Amino acid sequence: MRVNKWGVGVVLAAAVMLTGCSAGGSDKPADAKPSTAASQEADAPATDCPELAEGATVDGTALGTCIADAMADSAGYAAKTSVLGMESTARVNPSENALESISPMGSIVAIGDDVWVKSPSSDWQPADPDSSDPIIAGLSTSAADVAAMDPAAAAEALAGDFTVSGTGERLGQKVFLITGSVDQQGTTVDVAFEVTADYVNLASKSTASVEGQSLEIAMEITEWDVKQDIVAPV
Repeated sequence: MRVNKWGVGVVLAAAVMLTGCSAGGSDKPADAKPSTAASQEADAPATDCPELAEGATVDGTALGTCIADAMADSAGYAAKTSVLGMESTARVNPSENALESISPMGSIVAIGDDVWVKSPSSDWQPADPDSSDPIIAGLSTSAADVAAMDPAAAAEALAGDFTVSGTGERLGQKVFLITGSVDQQGTTVDVAFEVTADYVNLASKSTASVEGQSLEIAMEITEWDVKQDIVAPV
């Protein structure tokens, strides 16, 4: 990845824009065995959530709301994301509004309104978008909207019609493959989500052309409905 060409902020902003979000999955569903929590039935979906069935057309706005609500009800989850060959991991604790993101470019921990960042060569420090260190500044700028860094966040931006184009299995659960496109900041993003019958987004893939560069982001949930212990690094 040519960070010197794009700049840290551009790469991070593109990643946040396409995450799932954000950060979808691999070309075929994973064969991971389900955890006990993953196999449990979630609460019944709200009646205004679209029915998921092969061949159906679903409203993106309604679907995004149902996904966001389902993810927020989780005890916690972990995910891995790949962008431009760079892999990162994220852990989320919805009840404490806490998120941890770790990547080769740097790390972020956010708990409530408090945010800390760390570059590969620095110690943990409070987020500072005006830092003289461009990596710290880029991380801090991206972390300004912590909610957008949640792997589940991209679903909330869905709008328009999407198609249920198939089914598969991930983490031991049946998933519906939902495909379509969205407009993000003037860029057309093709997206594919793997969503359970109770609206949990277990994986997604987003592709677009950003500043003349082809960008693909793949996200998959690796641990679902398991509390994540996220603590302040300093």
